[in-house]
Formats: sequence, C-alpha cells, structure tokens
Amino acid sequence: MKVKVVSRKLIKPCTPTPPNLNKYKLSFVDERVPSINVGVVLFYPTSSNIRKHRLEESLAKILPEFYILAGRYVKNDYLVDCGDQGVEFIEAEAVEVELVDLLKIKEAGLLNDLLPSKFYQVDESSEDPLLSIQITELKPCGGLVISVSVSHRIFDASSLGTFVAAWSNATNDNNHSIGIFPSFESPSLFPGTNPDQDSSPVRTTYDPNIVVKRFSFDKDAIASLRSKLSQGTKQSTRISRVRLVCAVVAKALIGVDRAKHGGESRSCLMAQAVNMRARTIPPLQKHSCGNLILLSPTPCFISPAETTNNNNNNNSNVVIGIEQQLVDILGDALDKTIADCAEMLSPGRWRGVMMGPVEDMYGKLMSGEVSYSIMFSDWSKFGFYEADFGWGKPVGAGIGTMTLENIVILTDNKEGDGIDAWVQLNRNDVPLFEQDHGIKLYTI
Repeated sequence: MKVKVVSRKLIKPCTPTPPNLNKYKLSFVDERVPSINVGVVLFYPTSSNIRKHRLEESLAKILPEFYILAGRYVKNDYLVDCGDQGVEFIEAEAVEVELVDLLKIKEAGLLNDLLPSKFYQVDESSEDPLLSIQITELKPCGGLVISVSVSHRIFDASSLGTFVAAWSNATNDNNHSIGIFPSFESPSLFPGTNPDQDSSPVRTTYDPNIVVKRFSFDKDAIASLRSKLSQGTKQSTRISRVRLVCAVVAKALIGVDRAKHGGESRSCLMAQAVNMRARTIPPLQKHSCGNLILLSPTPCFISPAETTNNNNNNNSNVVIGIEQQLVDILGDALDKTIADCAEMLSPGRWRGVMMGPVEDMYGKLMSGEVSYSIMFSDWSKFGFYEADFGWGKPVGAGIGTMTLENIVILTDNKEGDGIDAWVQLNRNDVPLFEQDHGIKLYTI
C-alpha cells in the first residue's frame, strides 16, 4: 500500500473560544495517564467529493463545543492552552490497495500509513496538535478511510467516541437534529495536583517488537462460550460477551507466559479499565469528556491443571476449566470496582477510590508478588460503527497500535453481536498465543 499525503492543514473552531475558557487544567486522572495517543480507523465503501468537503466544515462547526481539542498542551503546567491553535487535518490518497483487502488485515501495524504521521511520536511539545485526523481516499477502487487520533492526556476512548459521533452527526444532513453536547467537568470533580513529571509508573516508548493482532469472536463463538461457562459460574447475572472473551484471551496469555518460563505458573495481575460515567451516584453526564476511568486490578494465579471435572445435581458433567476461573475472578473484581464507583462523588472519597487500587497494583508488581500484568480495555460500547457521515455506516474498524505487551482492546464487530480482541504481543510470542486451544476453537 502506497499512501501519499495530498494536503495538511489546521482546522480552527468556527467561533473563538471565550477568554474564560482559555486555560483548561487537567484532572487528577488526566495528569497520570501515559503519554500515548488513542486512535480509531474507520472504513467506508463509497464517498463523494462534496461530502468530503463537508468534513472540514462540520469539524470547524463542532470545535467550539470541543474547544480543548483545538488547543495545545502545556506540559510543565498540566494544562491545555485553549487558544484555538487548531486540529490537524490531513488528506491523503492510497493506491495499490483494495478496500476488501484492508478489511482482512488482522495486524494493526499494517494500518499505520492510514493514521496521522505522528501517531507514535508523542513528545507532548507545545506545538503538537492534540487531535489529528487523516482522510485517505482509496484509488482507483473507491472507498474512504477516516482515522482519528487524540492525546490520551485529555481524552479516553469513550470521549473519542463522543467526538466521532458529534462530528458524523454534524456532517450527515439526515442527523442535523441529533445534537451531542460534551461536558468537561472532571477537573472540577477531581482536581489535579501537578505531580512530579517523572512520577508516573508507566513509561511508553515505541517498540517495533510489539505487534497488535486482531482475533475475532463471532456470535456463534460467544453463544458457545456462554453455554459452556454459564453452568459453572458463581455469578448470578448473565455473563457478558466482553467477560467471556477476556477469559479466553487471558488464558492464552497465561499460557504464553508459562511456555516462556519452562512450564512454571507465575502469579499475574489482571486489570480492567472501568468507565465510571454511568456508575457514580449521581451519574456523570453521558457525554462527559476527559479520562473518567478506574482500574480494577486483581491478582491471579492459575494452576497448571487444565480443567477440573465436577458433577451437578442433575448428574450431567460440568467442565470447569481455566476460562471458568477467570470469568469468576474478573467478575468479582469488576463488581467491587463498580461498587466503589458509587462512592466516587461522596466527600473525601474519590482520591482513595482512584489511587488505592493503582498503588496496590504497582506495589505488587515492584515487589515481585506478581510477575507480570494483563490489562483489558472495553471499547465495544463507544459507537464507532454508528459513525455515518452521510454515505452509510463503516464496514470495518481498526485501532492504532499501542506500546506495551499484554494490553487487550475489545471492540464491537460490524454486526454488533461479536467482539474483536486487539491483543498486544511481542512478535516472538504470537505463534504461542495462536496455538492456544481456546483461541483456535473460538476465533475466526
């Protein structure tokens, strides 16, 4: 695939940001997230030059609501200078590639040329745009790729979904009455503290040995997993498709670690990113933007035994394997974090709820109590497949490459009834992961 940049410009808000909003102080969580970008790539089969031109117009139209995105980050002060400097808007053309072939790609790194050029280079300088967009036209076959990359310093994946929805609605004439109005309340709810620049425990540098592979679980695989595991789970509610997939992926990653250490079972720490927006009391606004996530970590040790067989009261065999244990472990941790979310807005509670689990997690990793970590982030409810700019919904979606091993991003599939797991692995570990029984049995 050859991608040529046709134009590069800055798009500014159509109306100036009021002086009272010129300085946006980061929240407590914003200050502590790693300096990476969050990105999504959307594939469309057709487009028109008129509609493409409207992408710029609608972007300028909604930026007054998303004024922070047009600013610049001031690293030493932990704030965004909202001086309407603009967001990066790139137009490009791709040749020697068909849309159908792009949709088959299972490695995120192969989509790099469709992302803004500085996707990996997050130095947080005062000149870097916080939001970058690339529109790539596929020639001569037709089709359009829209990629959006935003600094994690100010936005999480839910916030990115809010922006994409607002932009697509503003572009699509049929959605002119569907307004999305973001709020930026997190700094007032969870004020920042200007921590030491070197205090963050997470360091991110681009590592060419890390690959991001997509493993797709369709509705039949989800149904089979749910049927198998629901009989043995101690959870009283229906097991979500996300938790089912997390269990299979975690088992495979644990197997990789075991194979790399001579069959030894090592203790790991599993962490889930939890969206707090609808879980606080009272709930935060639906379109609150920023980093409104909690980590739900839990230690995990799985014995080498593959399965344990038990009989239930009906004398039918119930196979309770590693996936079953992981479903219960993940569910227990998530239930506790959701209960903690309810206390987030109580006076004096939020800092302990946010930092207690994080400090405990890094303490266990630094002390060697746990040997490695696995992290899950669920993007499946953020509506990327609903982004209709006027020529229909996407026929495919991808993500930008991250930088650390054993991080798993979960997205919806096009049909909305399955899950795509984007798994970040060391390149040498990919064959081990792909040979796991559950991965071979349940993914397509």
